[in-house]
Amino acid sequence: MKSYLKTDPWCIIQEGFNTNDQLASNRIFSIGNGYIKQNGNFEEFFSGKSVLGSYIKGLEISEETTTDEYKINSPNWTGIIVRLNDEMLDLATWEVENFQRTLNMRDGLLERTFNATTAKGHSIQVSVKRFLSMAEKEIGAISYSIKSINFEGRISFMPIIDGEIKEDQMADYESLWNVLQSKTQQDVAHLWNQIKLKDFHVCSALSYVLYKNNEKVKLNPTKIEKEKIAGFSVGTDVRSGDTVCLNKYVAIVSSLNYPRQELTEKACNLALEVKQKGWNQLFEEHAAVWAEKWLNANILVIEDKENQQEICYREFQKMQNLSRK
Repeated sequence: MKSYLKTDPWCIIQEGFNTNDQLASNRIFSIGNGYIKQNGNFEEFFSGKSVLGSYIKGLEISEETTTDEYKINSPNWTGIIVRLNDEMLDLATWEVENFQRTLNMRDGLLERTFNATTAKGHSIQVSVKRFLSMAEKEIGAISYSIKSINFEGRISFMPIIDGEIKEDQMADYESLWNVLQSKTQQDVAHLWNQIKLKDFHVCSALSYVLYKNNEKVKLNPTKIEKEKIAGFSVGTDVRSGDTVCLNKYVAIVSSLNYPRQELTEKACNLALEVKQKGWNQLFEEHAAVWAEKWLNANILVIEDKENQQEICYREFQKMQNLSRK
């Protein structure tokens, strides 16, 4: 493991924030479920160096690929742009304290916590959780919680599906994809893309719930429907001590599993179904699958915590890698 990471048998833990570590951390803190694999990039806007990466089964570079380095990127489902009034959250430019990022390998959960202060002196405390469901392989979920420390004003969230796809190794990445449809309805938004290399279709749909101090907020969202982006802008006014939380649910379906003409309806229905199920039930079902996987993994338990961490991490990556079967 990298020197800036703590030793723990079941978790990969980063304490303290250094923008120079971000590229390495993007890959170390990746999660997957055998159908989707996601880099550990931040949900919110980040102006520093980062690698957005969402990889889907069926988009391997070639049939002969023998490693799990999937390089054909798909639309970014993780994006949640955050603003305090007109100040956009950006860890590369805001003052960041108490930063901790944890990959809980036992439960397949990626978590971040930090305090951040704007140039105007507005301070917030942030907690973010993300997982790709092992129980429902086409589902990803994010819980993004903000507590106001001294800020009074409007906190807004912009949950989106972003089809502005970039590839590290392909300068002509824009020619790889066609956006067939970007559409935002009252409760669900979707982006339907087609990759030219394999005539492969992907549709990602999102739904969400916003809470303030654990109570659902009644919303009249602003719809975002651009050529390559679909989503919403929602928010609420807060005072010091208030907590707002956006739960984002995303369904990602492809022509590997469904007829192309059914993709948009299937993705939107799935996104709305898991929204009704809710975060707690969705995570409990996901964690139960991981518990069974670890029970059957026959992991060798040793006293050396650093080596134990390495053993668990290798097995974790093996069990969550994209399956070719």
